[in-house]
Amino acid sequence: MRRTAAFEREFAWWQKNFGAVVKEQRVKAKLSQRELAKRAKFSVSTLVHIEKGRGNPMLNSMENLAIALGTRLSRLFELTQDRKER
Repeated sequence: MRRTAAFEREFAWWQKNFGAVVKEQRVKAKLSQRELAKRAKFSVSTLVHIEKGRGNPMLNSMENLAIALGTRLSRLFELTQDRKER
């Protein structure tokens, strides 16, 4: 099945903003990229890609991030959606 241009735009928006939320939550938790990556079982470069909106983590990886940040994945999604509604 072919992806539409609208889907690609929405997907890119979610990647960018989910990454921004991860970074905001990491900074709020006073964690370095190295520490969060270690807790989430990622390489630092993978975390950097996610935070910059270039990563495409699988669902279980996003769950690992949420746990490492001390929150729920659904909360990260809520915070991401909130950015859209601003």
